[in-house]
Formats: sequence, structure tokens, C-alpha cells
Amino acid sequence: MNKQFPIYHWFNNDLFNETFFKGFLSIIGATCFIFININLLVGHYIVALIEAILLILTVCIWFIPKNWRYYRWAILFYISFIFIGILTSLVYSPLFSGRQVWVLIFPMSAYLMLGRKIAVWLTGICLVLVAIILCWRFYADYPAQLPGVVINLCFAYLFLWGLSHAGDKIHKKMLKALMIVAATDPLTGLANRRNMSLKYEQQLELAKEGEDGLAFVLIDLDHFKRVNDRYGHDVGDALLVDFANRLRAHVEDSEQLFRLGGEEFCVLLPVMQSKAWALAFCQYVDSTAFDFEGQDIHYTVSIGVSASNKDGGDFKDLYSIADQRLYKAKDRGRNCVVAEG
Repeated sequence: MNKQFPIYHWFNNDLFNETFFKGFLSIIGATCFIFININLLVGHYIVALIEAILLILTVCIWFIPKNWRYYRWAILFYISFIFIGILTSLVYSPLFSGRQVWVLIFPMSAYLMLGRKIAVWLTGICLVLVAIILCWRFYADYPAQLPGVVINLCFAYLFLWGLSHAGDKIHKKMLKALMIVAATDPLTGLANRRNMSLKYEQQLELAKEGEDGLAFVLIDLDHFKRVNDRYGHDVGDALLVDFANRLRAHVEDSEQLFRLGGEEFCVLLPVMQSKAWALAFCQYVDSTAFDFEGQDIHYTVSIGVSASNKDGGDFKDLYSIADQRLYKAKDRGRNCVVAEG
């Protein structure tokens, strides 16, 4: 059975790069294993020994933790070993042996493992040394063909480098777009529940800087099902969009607003202003009907409020307490705010 990665895996750039990196190591390791056996069969024991060392290094790189203080030096040593091995094979191989094609893995491997800045320098050095070795070894025998080989090699390096760079840029842009889509409610444009716990931590830190707590204001539209049943789901969707716009108009920072699902919304506010805001907003919704194609649709909201400096700072606890108070507001006849008890 194929391993299924959770959705968040592909929205995390570090995890994605690690998966791609280990795929690259798997290819290098499998290739080394195959060529070790081939070279042992044909009697090329020194080459087989070098490939065995590379295989051992590949396994070591796989298991080295990324937070190890010498991790980047280990990667640099690994890349350098591959680099030196390729150059050595060029020195002792005939021009048409086919081993020269291995120099083409260097731009991508350096970019993937070391990042753009270091890889630019190493790739340039590799290209210059490969050209020097080819000219030194083969110019006397192939004076007419060798310039074309070197020129093609340079263009191949530029193409692979450009492909690596462009692929990385496109991946990051797509990742950013996917993260926005995954964290946004498609109907209202507000942040969704997936994005809420992270935003909560950020807003909590901002509230603490202002020597205040963070309030969890949970809002539910009263009798929303009746709107859908009476007017249809299109009108219900339009009402949800209208409600989201009302929230935007009453909260300065749209990153404090969330649609949690259905007709349930949340606002993160400083504790000192949360209760007054909730009361004022509840009254505003009650007194202002939703105008849909000339037809006024009246609706109300129920609100439950919890506070980090009174009810604890844990996200799940605050959510649970606000939800309990929201249901108390429902039990009290709806169209009201419960912030305590």
C-alpha cells in the first residue's frame, strides 16, 4: 500500500523538501548499489570501493538529524565527494565512455542540498574544472569535436541550473497559493478553522504585549436553517457573505475573523474590548436587516465569549468554554451575549 501523506505535509516547505531530498538520496543509493555489483563482476575493484564509500555516505546523510550543528558541513562534504568522484572518472575515462553525463547531476544536486547561493559557486567551479579536464585529456585527439562538446556542456549546465531555480520558485509560489486556499473559506473569504489555531497563538502574543488577554468571541446565526428552508440555499449563502462583510466592517484586522463552519463564526479580540464589542455587534445585527434583491430578511445572532486571562490560555479550552456560553445564550432565548458563567 502506498504511503499517504497528510495534507499539511505538502503545505510545509521544509517537509516537502525533505521528502524530495530523501527521494534523491534513494536514487543515488540504488544507483551505487547497482554499479558496485557491476564493477565487481568486471573486476573494477577500485571503482567499486569508491562507489561503496559513496553508498555509506548516502546512508549516513539519510540518518543525520537536520538540527545537528555540523549538518551543512556534512552535506558539503557529501557533495564534494560526488564532485571529486565525477572529476576523477573524467580523468581516467575515454571521451565516449558515457561517464561524462554524470557531471549533469551536479547543478540539481547542489541546488537541492545546499541552496542557491552556495550551489551557484560550486556549480561554476565544477563547470570550469570539467572543461579544463576535457581539454587537457582530449583536445590533442579530438581538436575539432571537443569545442562543441564543451559548449554543449555549458548550455546543458545553464539549462539544468535554470530548471532547478525555476522549479524551486514555481513550487514556492504554488505552495503559498495552496496554503491560502487551504486556510480560506471559499464562500466568505474569511480564514477557516484550519488556520485558526496558528492565528490564535499569534494574536495571543500581540495581546500579551499590550498587557491584555485574548478573547474568543464565538458567534452563531440564530435559526439559520429557517432562512435556508424559506428562501433557499442561494439566499442563505448570500446572507453568510453579508454577515462576513458586517464582521469586516466592525473589526479592523481581518486576520481576527474566522468562519468555523456552517453559520458559526469567531472573532479574536483583546479581552478589554470584547464584551462591549459583542453586545454592540449583537444589537447591530438585530437592528439591521439583510437586504436581498429588495427583500428585507431579519436575523439575529447568539454570542459566547471566553478570555485567556480568566478562563485559561489553551486554545481548546477557550474554544470549549466559548461554545458552552454560546449554547447558554441559545437557551436564554437567543439574540444575546454570554461572557461569564
